[in-house]
Amino acid sequence: MSGIVLTIRDPAGPPIDMTGVLPERLIEGGREALARLMLVRGRGRYRLDALFTLEDGGPPGTLALRPGGAVLDGVGTGMSIGEIRVEGECGAYAGSAMRGGTLTVAGNCGAFAAAEMSGGHLSVAGDAGDFLGAPLAGGTRGMSGGSVVVMGNAGDRVGERMRRGLISVHRRVGSLCGARMIAGTIVVGAGCGPDAGQAMRRGSILLPREPDAVPSGFVDGGMNDWLFLDLMRKELIDGGAWPSGFPTAGTRARRLIGDRSAGGIGEVLILAEA
Repeated sequence: MSGIVLTIRDPAGPPIDMTGVLPERLIEGGREALARLMLVRGRGRYRLDALFTLEDGGPPGTLALRPGGAVLDGVGTGMSIGEIRVEGECGAYAGSAMRGGTLTVAGNCGAFAAAEMSGGHLSVAGDAGDFLGAPLAGGTRGMSGGSVVVMGNAGDRVGERMRRGLISVHRRVGSLCGARMIAGTIVVGAGCGPDAGQAMRRGSILLPREPDAVPSGFVDGGMNDWLFLDLMRKELIDGGAWPSGFPTAGTRARRLIGDRSAGGIGEVLILAEA
């Protein structure tokens, strides 16, 4: 069975909740099971084939959304296997609660992308909104596994309450990056707004320069050689997660340790040129 290409019939209408439009549904039930899936759009419920045309295309177990659009919320929510390709932008909650598989977005995505993600890989060619890899509204657990690579910018509270995994943003992020972080790694290629790492307990945030403002609970551990950076660099380069503006050699970095006001021993590493 080949993959399926979904083309939205009315890209200018109200938002569509794409929850349930997953490769596993196609693999288990075939094209007809996908076509009869009921989706919420605005105040109504519609069959998927009333909102999208379906064509065969792509490798087995793959879904392509063409041309994408900001009205598509929840793309890849709960995904565990297979691949979804968005051939453009998408709305909020892309890859939220994702457990496996690969979600690729060719444009921008909205808020809460990769929220509460526990596995799989999300790749965004453009920008991401606020709460990337953070808890969903009212939740207390952020991203706990998997990897996210954003080639553009991201908004506020990237990796809030993060527990495990990797987030790499090649350009700039907003305020409170890594706030209340428990573990995991965040890589930011072009600096970040104020209060990075506020109330973090553990984990690592890698930056090319000092944040706009550092929380008062951090102490300066000075400039040192960190041999693990060579190993990390190689792994992240192989995965496309090492920002182009980062040093391509060297192991020196300034280490800020905290947030001591929360009993934390996390680190913000400010990389030095080789």
